[in-house]
Amino acid sequence: MGDDAKLKPKVIALQKNAAAVLQLLGGDDDDRLRFWEIMKGITTPAVFRLIDHEVDGIQQALSQVQTSLKTLERAAKDLRA
Repeated sequence: MGDDAKLKPKVIALQKNAAAVLQLLGGDDDDRLRFWEIMKGITTPAVFRLIDHEVDGIQQALSQVQTSLKTLERAAKDLRA
């Protein structure tokens, strides 16, 4: 079995960092949507394209993380069997 003592703090830190990023927007879902609409209204088209590109990159990274986690989950189930 792997070294849970090293992995667990890393996972907890990642969870806390992700939660902190989401909290930066503050408020509820409506507040976040309003914030997004304001950002779209005050940014230039070039900056908006840059943000759009970055959002696509983040989404791709999250998809890769999700795939990796599913693979880890399957491997863990196989190890239990």
